[in-house]
Amino acid sequence: MKAVLLAAVSLISTSALAGPGVITAPVSATIDVGGPGEGSIADTYNENGLLSSYVPGVTNFDAYIATDPMHSLAFAGNEWFSNYGSTTAQVTYDLGSVKSINALALWNEETSGIGTLALTGSADGVTFNAIGTYMPIDNPLANYPAQVFSFAKTSVEFVRFGMSDCPQPNPGSYPSCAIGEVAFRTASGTVPEPAAWTLMIAGFGLVGAALRRRAPIVAA
Repeated sequence: MKAVLLAAVSLISTSALAGPGVITAPVSATIDVGGPGEGSIADTYNENGLLSSYVPGVTNFDAYIATDPMHSLAFAGNEWFSNYGSTTAQVTYDLGSVKSINALALWNEETSGIGTLALTGSADGVTFNAIGTYMPIDNPLANYPAQVFSFAKTSVEFVRFGMSDCPQPNPGSYPSCAIGEVAFRTASGTVPEPAAWTLMIAGFGLVGAALRRRAPIVAA
């Protein structure tokens, strides 16, 4: 009986607090404004162009960033640019399910990049709330590093990039907004996915059943 209780409690706790501090990557993205552009938007979250890789849901975000992972300056198959001549663009990333996140790693493309980034998030894809506004690094014409933007923990499935002041001035050789790669850090208290909720409910059921089956204590 004790083993059943411990197993159920373990199931509940591990499901509710899975993966704090690890990297989570988008599973898809939509170009809302400034598209279709040049290159594939998928190349901004599939690790193409990164000179060292990570495992989503496993690799520790801070430990990975501490290795100073660089992104290739090569465009083909590695980066995305908004339409030629655009000074603004908007992209919405889908994390696949509602997750608690508290940081963004952005590899800001080196020839155009993002001048000002307005970050918003949504749990349902309809109502978006402000996360923060940031001024990414204007990277030189070379392989470039990630810049980390930390923010208050927010539970979202969709993260929207509102990009403006594009291109960045140095070198600013291509008039558009551009993204190299993005990744996010999960926060403690990650929101469980539907399958995890099912496991948690089953765990509570096991606890309840075990308690009901306990024999009553009879006073002497």
